[in-house]
Amino acid sequence: MEACPINKSQLKSLDFVLNNAFRKIFLTKLYDIANECILFFSCSVSDAIYTRILKFLAKLQSTEIGLCKRFVKNTVDELATVHECLRVMTTCISS
Repeated sequence: MEACPINKSQLKSLDFVLNNAFRKIFLTKLYDIANECILFFSCSVSDAIYTRILKFLAKLQSTEIGLCKRFVKNTVDELATVHECLRVMTTCISS
């Protein structure tokens, strides 16, 4: 999951599954209530994915394996992109 890019439709599919699970857990049919519970419990799919990507890229940057070192240049740009996505997500949640 860390190395494979996830597009928006896959992310929405995962969000839908998580939302359905929360609706069953809390015995509600309302999508918005389940979303609030997901945010309250910090169980966002996109947050989990971006966190795992950050960990993977950080490990890739610090590796001593020669083959992996060839990809380190790309990780700097990717880390900046992921940090920006997390910043935007955090701003949207807090407002």
